[in-house]
Amino acid sequence: MSGEWDAGVPYLAIYVVFQLILQTWDTFLDTRQLQKNKEKEPPAEIKDLVPLERFQKSQVYQVDKGVFSMITGFIQLFWNFFEVIVLWPILWNMAKDLVGENEIIRSIMWQLLVSFVGYPLSIPIGLYSDFVIEARHGFNKKTMKLFWKDLAKSCCLSIVVTALLIPIVISVIRWGGDHFYLYIWVVCQVLIFVMMFIYPTFIMPLFNKFEPLHNEELRQRIEELAGSLNYPLQKLFQMDGSERSSHSNAFLFGFWKNKRIVLFDTLLQVQVNLSKKAGEPLGFDFEKTDKGLKLKLPSSLDKSSAAGRWNEKHSGRIDELKEEEVVVAFKKASVQEKDGDKLLEEVQRLKEDSAEGDVVLMLDREPYTTDEILAILCHEIGHWHHGHVAKMLVFSSIHIFVIFRMYAFVMNSAPLISSFGFSPADTGIMVSLNIFMLMLTPLETIVGFGMTLLTRMNEYQADEFAVRQQRGDELASGLRKLCVENLGDLNPDPWYAWFHHTHPALVERLQAIRDNMNRLDMFSPLLAGRGE
Repeated sequence: MSGEWDAGVPYLAIYVVFQLILQTWDTFLDTRQLQKNKEKEPPAEIKDLVPLERFQKSQVYQVDKGVFSMITGFIQLFWNFFEVIVLWPILWNMAKDLVGENEIIRSIMWQLLVSFVGYPLSIPIGLYSDFVIEARHGFNKKTMKLFWKDLAKSCCLSIVVTALLIPIVISVIRWGGDHFYLYIWVVCQVLIFVMMFIYPTFIMPLFNKFEPLHNEELRQRIEELAGSLNYPLQKLFQMDGSERSSHSNAFLFGFWKNKRIVLFDTLLQVQVNLSKKAGEPLGFDFEKTDKGLKLKLPSSLDKSSAAGRWNEKHSGRIDELKEEEVVVAFKKASVQEKDGDKLLEEVQRLKEDSAEGDVVLMLDREPYTTDEILAILCHEIGHWHHGHVAKMLVFSSIHIFVIFRMYAFVMNSAPLISSFGFSPADTGIMVSLNIFMLMLTPLETIVGFGMTLLTRMNEYQADEFAVRQQRGDELASGLRKLCVENLGDLNPDPWYAWFHHTHPALVERLQAIRDNMNRLDMFSPLLAGRGE
């Protein structure tokens, strides 16, 4: 497999230099993007798409995320250097002391130690991202309890997956001999298809609640859409994405003739998460009507109240509280109630000066129209129609084969192993494989960039598919609403977007939809005149 042909190759120095080059490139792109996101006035092509206030809020959100990403990027870089150069060899020896010399058991222990040793860094980063940045802009719905609960589940899953996969990888490579890369490639293909079934069926329900779509009219419309496009829809779910975030999304999954569609509940119902602190006013009241409880807001909403703080973050968005709003249900401690009297009791309790607590109001307002949801799903079905997932699986398959074929040349390389502080006489497959993947970082960056370009092309193709189904106007409306509500990047730097964005910018997508509609002789009142 490998002799001493690579004697004298400074593997560690090459790794460090390439990491610094990549970090410099990322910093250059991040700086360009940050400058674009600091602009106060929208470009001409954006002015007619979104209100100035929404554009500026999007800019602030993108700046917050960008600055945080740059800071954590540098921290991660130097932490990775310390982890790889200093901790990896120490943890390999520690694993031997803990579980003995058996390669499989020792490798499992080492891989878990490597994973868990990064938690003191990744946990604070996750906490700041969720409870500072996302919360500051009104997106975070997680509680601390849910954050730690998700983390515990992730840890358990990591242990199980590591304990199952590492024995398979080591055993197949040892058994395969000089041509192990063929056998491990086949095993990886099997594992990919197994995970495509296991992940949405067993793993995702550990973190989110899936239930049949409640809206029967929408269900019927979606089933009719799927039938008209010969999409083999078997099940239709809604998912409680609102438990963690107010971002909206939808996705499709499933094998062959067993396809499923999942809608985030944030696409279906407007929810307002109010948190009342002791000593502050609640900021609203209710009036009982035949339609339900009607929201009563003062003419000048106190910004220090629970309702005022909410509206300050959500001004101009779908979930902004408005006068005369009808509340159809509420949640307390994740339990949904439709009894108006119970809600009135809870509101009276929270109006007391010393009271504190959380309540979720579910408004009688649809965030997206049925036609917009159908258009978005039509786009997603377009990915299936054009075989995008299957094509990506083929590329992934080739990619995996090339990686293991290249690994065969350096699998037993003493210079490679010793460069990173390991003894060639006391190492294992997982050690050399992990080091090899580090050395592949530049190549993987190029491959990732190629996949980004391909993904953007696929998005345009899926948009065109929806246009051909006479849903261009609704798709444009839905995409614009999704981007504005999620505070998407409305003013991306062209270089940054070219290298990083898997989806085209909103303006580019709307222009492409308009061009497709013009080409197919479809008039669009929404897009008429744009780009002229």
